[in-house]
Amino acid sequence: MNIKKIALTAGLLFLVVFLIFVNIGLNISGPARYEAKKDEAVLTVVQRRFPSIHSLYRHSFQYVTYSAVYGEKAYLFDNEGELVMEKDDDDSMIEDIQALVAADYGIEDASVNIGYGYDNMVFAVEEGDLMVYYDYDTYEIVYYLRRNLI
Repeated sequence: MNIKKIALTAGLLFLVVFLIFVNIGLNISGPARYEAKKDEAVLTVVQRRFPSIHSLYRHSFQYVTYSAVYGEKAYLFDNEGELVMEKDDDDSMIEDIQALVAADYGIEDASVNIGYGYDNMVFAVEEGDLMVYYDYDTYEIVYYLRRNLI
């Protein structure tokens, strides 16, 4: 009788531990898989209108937006894949922003992406504990955050 109770308890304990690990796995990978599917769906919509665009950069600030640079144009799309903004682009613009970041914050060759900040396209620089957004047209800082200062 005691062996049956011990076996039942051990089986139930094993089942609970197994279900906990399954739940942890789903909660960790589930949202990432959802975001990947959403990103693919947005890319599909974008490619219907712009077949030459093969990848998008996902940026989340005030809104979730997707950006792409093709030829001499920079494009900004909303989270449904609709074109929000289109601006002229030049490689020297990225170099200008990298020079500003190097001069102001001492970060050489910073990764610069295009995103959306408040009401215009921005150059988004997110390096280490620094997050700074420069207006696309004027290069003025529209958002600045230095994390982990304490």
